[in-house]
Amino acid sequence: MLLEFDGTFIFALVSFIIFVILMNLILYRPILKIMDERQKFFDKNDDTVLKSKQKAADILKQKDEEILGAKLEASDILSKNKEELKNRKESILLDKKDEIKEKTAKFTENLHNGKNHAKVQLKQEVSEFVKLSVSKILNSEINDINVSEEDVNRVMEGQKNA
Repeated sequence: MLLEFDGTFIFALVSFIIFVILMNLILYRPILKIMDERQKFFDKNDDTVLKSKQKAADILKQKDEEILGAKLEASDILSKNKEELKNRKESILLDKKDEIKEKTAKFTENLHNGKNHAKVQLKQEVSEFVKLSVSKILNSEINDINVSEEDVNRVMEGQKNA
């Protein structure tokens, strides 16, 4: 059985060629067109994705730069505030030192005044005591005895030395 070429074979061949042409028109070309459009869409999206990735990278870089700038600015502000607080602290300390010096000077002055006042009173009391002692010793009242300041000072120094 060899291959026979008769009318059926030619009909089948013509039918096949018509089928291929019709399939090409109806199915293959639209599918190829859709596949080309799809590839163009993917290519376009790939470009968009690349642009979006680059834009995102630029935004991240800008964000990092802004954060770094904000950190530097915050650091500067902190440094300025620390310096300002240090200056205020030193100023307050100086004011308090001056106030303490002033109070100490006033206290010393009051103490010195009190000492002088006590000396004056003590001198008067010693003078009175001397008058009283002399009058008791002599059994008489002596009002005209004048006790000089030098005498009182000698008596007071004698008590200091004793």
